[in-house]
Amino acid sequence: MIKIKPQNPKGVRDYLPQENARREYIIGAIRKQFELYGFQSIYNPVFERLETLQGKYGDEGDKLLFKILNSGDYLDEKGLTIIESKPIQFGKLTQEISSKGLRYDHTVPLARFVSQHQNDLTFPFKRFVIGPVWRADRPQKGRYQEFFQCDADIVGSKGLIGDVEMVTLIETVFAELSLKVQIKINNRKIYNGICSAIGIKNDQIITVSTILDKWDKIGEEKVREELVKIISEDSVSRLLAVLEVRDYSELTSIDNEELKQGIEELEFVFKYSKSKNLKFDLRLLRGLDYYTGTVLEVVSTEMEFGSICGGGRYDELTELFGLKDMSGIGISFGLDRVYDVMTELGRFQGEENKLKILILNLTENATANYFSLLTEIRHSGMVVDLYPNIVKMDKQLVYADKSGYTHAVLIGEDEFAKNQIQIKNLKERKQKSVPFDQVLEELQDVLSNL
Repeated sequence: MIKIKPQNPKGVRDYLPQENARREYIIGAIRKQFELYGFQSIYNPVFERLETLQGKYGDEGDKLLFKILNSGDYLDEKGLTIIESKPIQFGKLTQEISSKGLRYDHTVPLARFVSQHQNDLTFPFKRFVIGPVWRADRPQKGRYQEFFQCDADIVGSKGLIGDVEMVTLIETVFAELSLKVQIKINNRKIYNGICSAIGIKNDQIITVSTILDKWDKIGEEKVREELVKIISEDSVSRLLAVLEVRDYSELTSIDNEELKQGIEELEFVFKYSKSKNLKFDLRLLRGLDYYTGTVLEVVSTEMEFGSICGGGRYDELTELFGLKDMSGIGISFGLDRVYDVMTELGRFQGEENKLKILILNLTENATANYFSLLTEIRHSGMVVDLYPNIVKMDKQLVYADKSGYTHAVLIGEDEFAKNQIQIKNLKERKQKSVPFDQVLEELQDVLSNL
């Protein structure tokens, strides 16, 4: 038998119990705020038809889609026949052997979901979803091929109240997680208006924004080099000069109706969100094709890490599925990135200080007592477990310490004879003897003092 080295594929990672408990804590905090804001949970499959996904994320995004081989062994059964029966370009081979792909995000599946179930939903429809997405990106710090996104969307309203709600929701979530952040905001209409005033054609706007979105990664010089391949050098210089603007009021001199509408929408969000963390950033463009108005991106102000949340308004996405006039706005929290930031900043202290009890297995005579305690303590809502074997007490205590138990319950021969129980605080190394019928009261007292 060939031995296989146990290791993950690049771009994915396991989480040990304590690590996963921290992730669940973040999920719980986000879910709590989603529900308080009136969002409802839905479920979408982890894969979609390729035609649903392709063409929604720009050329760069399409390259990162994970495609699924038809029926698993499809290539073995039919692939060679396809290739041998007719000449086929390599780029078109995928169309022959793959018709599904792993979801790239939760927004496009939402557009498909809303279009498909429009008669079963009440609009405006507020939904949230928490789950993994996949991108065939180059793995690096803070960038994974499988990662969790926590999305909230409002579909079916063009009102800017939704834009304000997204800003306040972002602030509420990060306040709950004790993270200090900056919320960058721009509006696609402002960018479109600037491009129009400069003379950039409509069919060039998306390509130009995709290049500009790489600014922080490749720098201004490389951005300029890529832009001159698309638009004139004069247009590049004028565009980059405008992007130096830090206050949107400086753009009012540009005579363009779409730009003015974008500024009015920005002013509304600033006025009613009353956010001290909100900052206008004209370079925030996000290369995704489907944003049409407000664009948001959140970064930590306590460390350099990159985006940990983002989103925006997408007024035309459902039209691709035949459903018109269904405006939407949504945001997405990057769970894995938020986890990394909180770990780096040490924000999990205190989250593990929960009562977790281990009943030591010391004598067969007390087996009935052990099971009685297990039932009673669990029914009271406390976490408790029984060590599975009768072994030396020291071994059981070492296990309890390494496994994160806070307290141990001891019933040995002496305690059994006296109808008493020893409760040991594993962190403080203190021990207290209580009558058997008072153990639950004592543990509840311990819990109230944590």
